[in-house]
Amino acid sequence: MRSTASQITKYPWEKRLAAIPNAWKSRTNIVSPDLCDDAIRRLAPSLAQHFGCTIIDINPGIGLWSSKLHDYLKPRNHILMEPKQNVYLPFLQPLLDAPDSRYRLENWPDSHLWQPKRYVEEGLLHDVEGRGGPPPTTEEPNNLILIIANLAGQRHRIAGESKATMSAHLKAIDFSHAARHQSGFQSYGPTRMLMWLSDQDKRPLLPRTVGYRGKVSAYMEAVLHLEEIVGFPHASDAKIRREDALNIESGKQVAKRMREQDVKIPSHRQAKPGDRISDLSEVSRHWHKELQELEEDFRRGMFSQYVERPAEKSIDEHTLRVKSRKAKGRDLETLTPEYKRMMTLRYVVNGQNVTIDRINTVLKKQENIDKMDIDLHREDIKALDREEIVKALDSSIHEFKDELETLTAKQLKTLFFLDDDRRAFAMDPPLLMWDRRKAEPLSAKEDEFYAPGEIALLDFQPKTADKILMTSEQSIYFDLISTSLFGPSGQATLKHLKTIAPGAFEALVPQVLAIRDPRRGGRYDVESLRVRAVTPEMIHGLAVAWDNWVFKPPIEDALTQFGTSFEERTTSKKGAIARL
Repeated sequence: MRSTASQITKYPWEKRLAAIPNAWKSRTNIVSPDLCDDAIRRLAPSLAQHFGCTIIDINPGIGLWSSKLHDYLKPRNHILMEPKQNVYLPFLQPLLDAPDSRYRLENWPDSHLWQPKRYVEEGLLHDVEGRGGPPPTTEEPNNLILIIANLAGQRHRIAGESKATMSAHLKAIDFSHAARHQSGFQSYGPTRMLMWLSDQDKRPLLPRTVGYRGKVSAYMEAVLHLEEIVGFPHASDAKIRREDALNIESGKQVAKRMREQDVKIPSHRQAKPGDRISDLSEVSRHWHKELQELEEDFRRGMFSQYVERPAEKSIDEHTLRVKSRKAKGRDLETLTPEYKRMMTLRYVVNGQNVTIDRINTVLKKQENIDKMDIDLHREDIKALDREEIVKALDSSIHEFKDELETLTAKQLKTLFFLDDDRRAFAMDPPLLMWDRRKAEPLSAKEDEFYAPGEIALLDFQPKTADKILMTSEQSIYFDLISTSLFGPSGQATLKHLKTIAPGAFEALVPQVLAIRDPRRGGRYDVESLRVRAVTPEMIHGLAVAWDNWVFKPPIEDALTQFGTSFEERTTSKKGAIARL
């Protein structure tokens, strides 16, 4: 339920927003000064390099976050790009009217918003010596510009699309394209962006499990480092979560990094005990708890087995089995609702435990195969030993695939998720940027935003040292291959390359050594490498192999497979690059 002006509000900005009809529809605003202060304290070590910069502020809204960051950085210029001035001008006017104000309110079209040329013409960009114009082209980070944006709750409708796309996704993709092509602001050096967005929008950008990893996160991983500064331990509506053991180990590793860097989280921003633990494992599912409570109530006589009978004072397993057999001949309607629920949950729990035991048994065989695969890449391995390992590998893989055929579709899906998550975490460094985080996010509360919601703050920083370099053609092929691979279910394998062109799998895969190197996320058995575990290095390798493929089809034909002409693709890509 939305807040109204008549309700008691915790923050004055929330009360003012509640008094404006449908103000919450514009976007979600940060209304907690404490949250802003805590976020700035967390960012302080890296923000120091931006003192005196130009802040490009997209969707400042009520301006609370904007003013807090402004007061800390004391920027040369602070450009407020607010399209909803009819709603937010009363909030922003005091900033504009302040003595010696460095704020400037604008509402430029999107095509100008991300282009430095317009800012230069307006005299809003300066070099370190105060001269007009953007800084010179460089590979060093451009600390003279800081982009901040609030895209929480924003949607953008694209012509021809039936459903509005998440604006956060579009801007993040554009940002990664610009970093890859060194275009727009990125042409003057890697430029940083701080973005507020909904937790739901964040998941594909910074997934915490391979289950949410797709082409968008692959784009991010190739050229950016993402860090979650503010967030929620886990979103209430997240349907995919990985097993507890990985989350616990990931937490231990980040705790070690925090100690080494002397990073501390205020007590009121720490996750509550258990919040960071996934509830996907068998012991933490809600129905396990419900079953335990029902079993206890039944033993205590809180309800009976049959409607017409009083509750038993005590009961043992033998008695339960006898009564269960007798009950088969009776009308199930005579069973109490509580007893029927308890029996249903017993069936579910027993079935789940059997499934988990079965999956773990099969996974151990996969782990043994992976160990042999690692041995195959030892530098000191002898030719004879290598031959023996290959024979053992081929035999084990054949037996393993036979066993996979005995599993149900649901068991296979669970096994693949567990396997992919475990291998992604075991990589050095881990595949998911979430597992490379420098510190745990600051925990926020829903009422610190208006309208209340689960909102995150992401820090986008273009890579410098480990950035994947591509030519413009290879970048197009990178997008093409990513779209092909990540289009279907994440359980698809690299054989899906055949959707781009006949023979693509056979021609490209052998050219990419990382695909069969377990030290780099690959596998001896290429068919067992699922798409959601494919690394940006592999996709880049496939793009280079495609570029060098003598028999590759014309790019126009390949793009047609996805309903996009070469002209449309080129225009779209140039438009995306131009915006950033």
